Amino acid sequence: MRNKLVSVAAYIPRLSEVGNERQGFFETADFEAVVSHLPEYLQDFARFGFQTGWRKGSIASLRWADVGDDVIYLREENSKNRKPETMPLEGELQEIIERRRTAAVLEDENGNKQFAEFAFHRKGLPIGDCRKAWATACKAANVDHRLFHDHRRTASRNMISAGVPQAVAMKITGHRTDSMFRRYAIVNEEQKREALAKTQKYIADSPARKVVGIARGKA
Repeated sequence: MRNKLVSVAAYIPRLSEVGNERQGFFETADFEAVVSHLPEYLQDFARFGFQTGWRKGSIASLRWADVGDDVIYLREENSKNRKPETMPLEGELQEIIERRRTAAVLEDENGNKQFAEFAFHRKGLPIGDCRKAWATACKAANVDHRLFHDHRRTASRNMISAGVPQAVAMKITGHRTDSMFRRYAIVNEEQKREALAKTQKYIADSPARKVVGIARGKA
């Protein structure tokens, strides 16, 4: 139609989205139980997703070159909506990154040390398909199987329950919005930082909260 090669465009009906909503969520206690059964290299990976709602691919693509002193930069090529994003390092997120800094120092069999390129890695390599390890952890924790992607819905719900404005929550998780929402969704770094602090307090105050230490020595 734009090139004036045809005079009539074909009619393509849209399928109804009624009843097609995804319902997967993680309660805090169930999430902690699953994390306790994950290999060590996946524990902080999962915690980052639980706090931020970022997609698995975006977390896996995070390089140290994208991590500042108190903010993370998500490159547009690693974002599903092809827009660069930022994530302030607040509270537990700062603790996760500090642990990853320690885990970034790798030593080979000859004692030579090098620094891993990716913030979340397995023996220096970016994290790939973890569905098997995830399913195994869910089973071991006696939790109905959840997808890693359920972190996005869980993070969004936690932020809204904590009183975080929807516009700010969507900026953190990277969800797309309709045209009316985009018109008024002006969010700065301080709003994002406040949103993360509120959400982490909401999770910490949950009566079902269980603190599980990070296991050491697991492959």
